[in-house]
Amino acid sequence: MKHFELLKRTYPVSQIKRICDGYDYIVSNSTKEERKSWKIDDDDLQREIDVGEKYIYQVAKMHRQFRNMCLCFSNYEIIRKYLHNFEDD
Repeated sequence: MKHFELLKRTYPVSQIKRICDGYDYIVSNSTKEERKSWKIDDDDLQREIDVGEKYIYQVAKMHRQFRNMCLCFSNYEIIRKYLHNFEDD
């Protein structure tokens, strides 16, 4: 059984200032020591997506529940590289 199923991903430009869900995801799924070993300071993580900034909006089904996330590209890169071990070219 799949625990994560991506249903839709788009790349809109933010019309309002919004919270980046990637910040909470990174902080809750890694320790401060892990982030330090990755050379990532908590103050460098982006908490908000600014007006006019392009971001990732995705809807997924996780553990039989629908979940939507707004992610800035910098936090998404950290999630892919360090939390999911995906290497991009």
